[in-house]
Amino acid sequence: MSGFRALGRSQPFRALLGTFVLQALATGTMLAGAQYVATWVLRSEDAVTFVFVALVGPALLATPGWTVIARRVGKERAFAMATVLFTAAAASLVFAVWASGAWIYVSVAVAGVAYAGLQSLPMAMLPDVISHDERTSGAGQAGTFTGIWTAGETVGFALGATAVSLTLAATGYISTVAGATVEQPDAAVTGIVLSFSALPAVLMAGSLLTLRHYRLRRADIDTLEPFHA
Repeated sequence: MSGFRALGRSQPFRALLGTFVLQALATGTMLAGAQYVATWVLRSEDAVTFVFVALVGPALLATPGWTVIARRVGKERAFAMATVLFTAAAASLVFAVWASGAWIYVSVAVAGVAYAGLQSLPMAMLPDVISHDERTSGAGQAGTFTGIWTAGETVGFALGATAVSLTLAATGYISTVAGATVEQPDAAVTGIVLSFSALPAVLMAGSLLTLRHYRLRRADIDTLEPFHA
């Protein structure tokens, strides 16, 4: 009930949480589809390792860069920039339907750079939301906000795997059995690519709409008077 009350009274939190959950769903679909892309598009079981390295490696290196950008243009604008970059990188992977190859790692690496911002920037914005709520409604709700945040992220990633499974089922994916050789129909391979590219791109683009409703700025927090019961 405390969580529902927090969602009801804090518009900035609703906007930020909605954005973050959609993005968790988008990245969850990409991560869930990586193994299928490695096996049926890149035709190498080992390729999944390179896909994850291409995504996570740049993310580790790019985090300080997003911090610098956020200081110059603001957290909200930097977050939007990271979202647009991830959307573009994911959308470019659609071309793997017609021509797969090592270039996929480049697009995934660009998505990894954006992913660093998608993880670090909203986590930097969440304390602003909590501070704003404390100034307007009273202290002691930080645990409620972070609990809902963690639950939202978990649900987003879980639904990402579900979305991939539903896409594969709809496109005729044939489940493999140990020791059996299976060749996937063209529609299934297309479904694999789309679940790795178009689906996360659409979800990420949708998160830009919810992010537009996040209107809290640092100045709003600095100018608020402390709450008095």
